[in-house]
Amino acid sequence: MPQREDLKRILILGSGPIIIGQACEFDYSGTQACKALKSVGYEIILINSNPASIMTDPEIAHKTYIEPLTVEIVSKIILKEKPDAILPTMGGQTALNLAVSLADTGFLKEHNIELIGADLNAIKKAEDRKLFKDSMERINVDVCPSGIASSLIEAENVRNAINSSYPLIIRPAFTLGGSGGGIAYNLEEFKELCKSGLEASPSNQILIEKSLIGWKEFELEVMRDKADNVVIICSIENLDPMGVHTGDSITVAPAQTLTDKEYQRLRDLSLAIIREVGVETGGSNIQFAVNPINGEVIVIEMNPRVSRSSALASKATGFPIAKMAALLSVGYTLNEIINDITQKTPACFEPSIDYVVTKVPRFAFEKFNGTSNILTTSMKSVGESMAIGRSFEESIQKALRSLEIGIYGWEYEGIINIESENQLINNLRTPTAERILIIKKAMELGKDDNYIHKATNIDLWFIEKFRNIFNFENKYLKNKNLFSFSKGLMLNAKQLGFSDQQIANLTNTDFYQVRSLRQQLKVNPSIQDC
Repeated sequence: MPQREDLKRILILGSGPIIIGQACEFDYSGTQACKALKSVGYEIILINSNPASIMTDPEIAHKTYIEPLTVEIVSKIILKEKPDAILPTMGGQTALNLAVSLADTGFLKEHNIELIGADLNAIKKAEDRKLFKDSMERINVDVCPSGIASSLIEAENVRNAINSSYPLIIRPAFTLGGSGGGIAYNLEEFKELCKSGLEASPSNQILIEKSLIGWKEFELEVMRDKADNVVIICSIENLDPMGVHTGDSITVAPAQTLTDKEYQRLRDLSLAIIREVGVETGGSNIQFAVNPINGEVIVIEMNPRVSRSSALASKATGFPIAKMAALLSVGYTLNEIINDITQKTPACFEPSIDYVVTKVPRFAFEKFNGTSNILTTSMKSVGESMAIGRSFEESIQKALRSLEIGIYGWEYEGIINIESENQLINNLRTPTAERILIIKKAMELGKDDNYIHKATNIDLWFIEKFRNIFNFENKYLKNKNLFSFSKGLMLNAKQLGFSDQQIANLTNTDFYQVRSLRQQLKVNPSIQDC
């Protein structure tokens, strides 16, 4: 299909100030969208309240307004600029909620302004907890036993109707990063979280659901065009089980522990969900929970917009999701857009990668006095690092040392201090930023993989990969003679993600000695041409 010629001027809504749950990933997406639509001839008007962003640079859009992202201010700008359409799917939850508010007042219809990327019905179907649940039931997709509440009295009724023991999950509607919600382990926490959830939700609506803590969590990045072509850009797996917000979990792309049959099932469900919700021209993020015991699948939620994970998936695969979504919103189809990497294949070909990408969140609890460091369904991380490797072992070690917290890979010296068995098991059971490092301490104390798995609910596949790192370190590196290393041993260490500084610390030498020996052995990093 040709691009739409009835549209001349397009307004793009930014994500506003950098906050937990909504940061530079939406600047990345918004900038891509502006450039893409500008390159095909549209006049771009951008509104964003954050001047410290790339998208507000003068050359990105034709006109840029650095103004508060409120209905009143945006309405005035719209009356002045008279855009033909608004693209609300690039600015995170802020832009999406603002677009819904503008549409609900009748302002957009009155001035004949169209929402592109996702229309009002699709946004509400995905974001309104009750509408989404009803939509999933229509297509026989399982959802978690749950209920909707708009008051504390209704919340009590839902709790009784679910007939589930604690913990219970509280998820506010139309919010970002799970803000206002969380996990209630008793009646007091339940009432407190329901109150904060209702206050945080613009629609005063919360979803109360049975806890799926311990289930595995996956998400798929999905794109659909006007001709109903649908592609899966990337599958992403959370290392942490359900109960930890995706933004606070270590995540791995592509998913590592799914069988082909299980992946195809999630793929089929994603196609059915995006069609039912009605996102016709753009990208969406769909999250699933999988029972590790019997394989039961439940859909958690869907974001009808570019998400934090979209930026990760774009960098992991080389598929510029925001750019493609912007072009799809103005009438292009996937088969008409050429893949940026190959410069030959159309975008309707699903990316396939032969490497592992790992994202590790970065926390700064020291800057927020009184904040609990326990990770829940409400996001707390302030950033993240991403690393690429030929194996999970390589990519996780590279990602950990990129956090700049004083470690050079999977190590815990100076970070944690475990003095008793009870302290160890409690630290393994409780999701925190340090738990991934405590696993190494558990191995040092002689705990086997099943012990760690039962305590953390982290899939055995990941624990076995950490065991590979642990065994290699202790057998070949720790307190060994560096200058006896063969080329094969040095290569194996690098393939498992050990840095020169790590090897130096383990062999009681220094960084420069390790680097010099590695270069003499001709073990050097290289990039494979596409």
